[in-house]
Amino acid sequence: MRFDLATKPFKVQAVAQLLGTTVDSVRRMVDEAGIEVSRQESGPKTRLFSVENIFDLAHHRSSKRGGKARSKKQVIATVYAPKGGVGKTTLASNLACRFALRGVKVLIIDLDFQSNLTLSFGYDSELTQEEALEAGVSPDKTVEAHFGNLIPGWPYGRRTLGEVVKKPFGDAGPHIVPSDLTLDRLDTMLTYEVLEGKNADLTIAKLLKDGQAGKDQHFDTRDYDIILFDAAPAKNRMTRGALLASDYVISPVSMEKFSTKALSYLSSVLTEMQDQFNRSPELVIVGNFFDPNRVRVMGQLMTITQTYQDAWLDRTIRRSEDFPKALNGETDVPLVLFKPSSASANELRDVADALLVRMGVIDG
Repeated sequence: MRFDLATKPFKVQAVAQLLGTTVDSVRRMVDEAGIEVSRQESGPKTRLFSVENIFDLAHHRSSKRGGKARSKKQVIATVYAPKGGVGKTTLASNLACRFALRGVKVLIIDLDFQSNLTLSFGYDSELTQEEALEAGVSPDKTVEAHFGNLIPGWPYGRRTLGEVVKKPFGDAGPHIVPSDLTLDRLDTMLTYEVLEGKNADLTIAKLLKDGQAGKDQHFDTRDYDIILFDAAPAKNRMTRGALLASDYVISPVSMEKFSTKALSYLSSVLTEMQDQFNRSPELVIVGNFFDPNRVRVMGQLMTITQTYQDAWLDRTIRRSEDFPKALNGETDVPLVLFKPSSASANELRDVADALLVRMGVIDG
């Protein structure tokens, strides 16, 4: 049976943990914001918060503070690693949640037609609406459109962002542009554009630029502080386009199976982009599966920090059983919501906060 965060109640202690505040502060915020929170039906009338309640509180807190000190322009970032198995999608889904818990408006775009990110937010890209109804699943949990439908000239029917975007945790939570197998048509479309002599590498960059300026009524992104791509490990046209559209590329590396070739390859790709287009995203490396008690890992750490000193983020995520425990049935729930008091969730929070500072979204 699939684990559904929409039906999981959070007690006030967990809410305080997620928001990085005290229980008393949470209670005051609830009263100030006028947010309706259900109570336990039997026994003590304990407040039971929905996941949507929590993101509403995060938004309220940010608004009450008069907003946050952030960059003057929207930040675009791509989570990307040249090889699989390094925790890329896990990092992307958890970052999106942690950013939103800081009151940051975030749009995350699944650019991998295998749709692991989409699944992590509770959407089944394999299920048709008819099959969903037969299985007793809400049709909203299916995927009818993806990022390709937002591209000008999409031959299968262009749609607006409002028609494509999913809001798994309400309006104040992270918004997601889902993916499914037909997203590979976008890569085919971009390849044809190259063959026709068009500069398809900058198609996504132009879309994002017009969206930031409010020039494209189908893709108006002015309400978002961060747009985050989760790109496939393969170097396809979509990944290349996302990187060229981004201010930052967040690259997780496995400290257990670190490959100098993978980082060297990514570095060469960014250099090539700079030479060809006079633009490339700033590289930020996040160490994953970190174990300071292993000699090999510490040796890898020394190699990375010496070679990529400016890119290394001084926050790491240790290997933990909490990550496989977050898997339940068919879906991979973002760990920061599934087990907010865990050491891994705290490390993900620290990584997310460090990235927000690095990208100029919040003050350090």
